[in-house]
Amino acid sequence: MSMKKIVLSVAALSVLATGTPAMAQLKVPQISTEGGMSTSTAAASDAFPGLKGFLSLPAADRSQISVYYVARIKHADKSQVKVTLIDGNRQIPLTIQGDGRITPLPTLAQLNSGAKVTISGPQSGSYSMKIKVHSPQPNGRTYDAAGLALGVRQGNNAIGRIAGAMSFMVKKLDRVYFVGGGSGTVEVNGQQKSLPRTDGAGEYPAGTPYFVPSQFPGATRITLSHAASTALFDNPPK
Repeated sequence: MSMKKIVLSVAALSVLATGTPAMAQLKVPQISTEGGMSTSTAAASDAFPGLKGFLSLPAADRSQISVYYVARIKHADKSQVKVTLIDGNRQIPLTIQGDGRITPLPTLAQLNSGAKVTISGPQSGSYSMKIKVHSPQPNGRTYDAAGLALGVRQGNNAIGRIAGAMSFMVKKLDRVYFVGGGSGTVEVNGQQKSLPRTDGAGEYPAGTPYFVPSQFPGATRITLSHAASTALFDNPPK
């Protein structure tokens, strides 16, 4: 199970850990192999790139953004892959949910104390981690548009403060995708305007509604035809 390479998303917070470009190379982890199963061990701050930098921001500067991490496992039975957080003498199993999301995430105290992460699974497998930046607003059919606009600004400010001179290498956040939201409208000055939807280019399914705050100044409310499973901050499709 290789942990040599962590694949980060196009989301701008992918540079929070080290200020490196979107493809970051880990320090080579410790790897052991036995009976066709491999176990890799790395610092938790390396296994979850960007998390330490994000959690170190003042709470007021990340009030409208949050992050989660998705494990991408290839060439292996996912049910055989185990992720464990080692915090001192404690071994804390981490769950890989159906969509690949890992829970719970290490706390800032655990990251600062030198906690480690082990990943074990079939030797044939490969493992990568993708960071997702999302809105902490409750998932559903309605969203506070002003809060989402603030989230875009907070995400980009975080890049500048943590990544420093390297932040120019990552595309800025400028929009919010409502995954599973069907179609939607945005309220501006008491009028309802239709949200644009993706055409299928990029990682979001065709027809996913999205909100670009700069295109709707003064927007107050987003209403969707279906409850979104998550609202992700991102940038235009490649």
